[in-house]
Amino acid sequence: MFKSFLCLIALAVAFNCFPSSATNKDYEYQLTRAQYFLRSDPKQALNILGSIEDVTKLTDEQQISYYVLKMRLSLILNKLDDVEPNIEQLFVHDGQPEFVNRLVSILSGTGIWLRKLDYLDAAQHTFSCALKHASKSSQRISLLISSAIVARYQHQFELAKALYKEAADIAKRRDDQRGLATIENNLGAISLDQKDFAKANEHFRNALAGFQVVHNHSGHINSGINLLLTFVLQEQYLNYQRLYSRIAQLSDEYPDDSKKAYLLWVNSAYYHRQGVSPDPMTKKKLMEAFEQLAGVQLQRLIDKHLARPMGIELVLAPPAEAKALTNKPWFDKVARCNW
Repeated sequence: MFKSFLCLIALAVAFNCFPSSATNKDYEYQLTRAQYFLRSDPKQALNILGSIEDVTKLTDEQQISYYVLKMRLSLILNKLDDVEPNIEQLFVHDGQPEFVNRLVSILSGTGIWLRKLDYLDAAQHTFSCALKHASKSSQRISLLISSAIVARYQHQFELAKALYKEAADIAKRRDDQRGLATIENNLGAISLDQKDFAKANEHFRNALAGFQVVHNHSGHINSGINLLLTFVLQEQYLNYQRLYSRIAQLSDEYPDDSKKAYLLWVNSAYYHRQGVSPDPMTKKKLMEAFEQLAGVQLQRLIDKHLARPMGIELVLAPPAEAKALTNKPWFDKVARCNW
């Protein structure tokens, strides 16, 4: 009798445990699928995460993975308003071992978001904190590049170039072609800032070739649009015509409204240089596209090189010096950098 009673208890426990175990495995499968589509199809990855209706049913480790993925996908898709809620949820778990294991990735994403919103000092501090904890060469390359981008935005061009050189030295030792292509693209951006369009053209060509080798569609499109911009600025219209169709096709196929908006501005500037001024409908589309550009820095580039020559007046965000991050408990933890 007693043995039968124990068997009943064991069966009851097993019955209650199996559904939970199956559910956890299902969540793990969904998280793995979302990770798989992170770069190749970010919208699909976001839809997969959206199928997880109650995040509180995930284990702590799974919740951290979930919010890291949501943060990264929001950045990739330029859904900047969706990023901070994920950051806040991640820092709720900052005492968990898995949080510390993912710390560099979390800080990197946080810094990129801060940079895109023009909180440059806060972004630079976040990247410095991440570098303090980075143990892998690949992490150091990524963080040095991110730090260099902020230095460029703060017009510290020599510091930015020094950081890119440090990152490039590591990338060459690792034969990291994607990292080297990213560095070339970003050096081209510095040359644009300094109005050295020929040098910018050279860097963007190198970046485009590098991204093609590693089949990185996002980098391919971005460096391609940058190169098209230099063709317009240098009046190399035949080169523009040769490259435009391929970049336009890739942009149409890639789920990034910011890239589409950037290309629309560049192509409109090309036609303006050909004597075709934008009509009222095109101007309306350009104004709408301006709001979809990824970050205020790209908006300023568009205003400086494209909008003003076309006689289009844009409303820009305040300069970087005016922006300071306040009343963010999670950032207090970043500022202490004590993990």
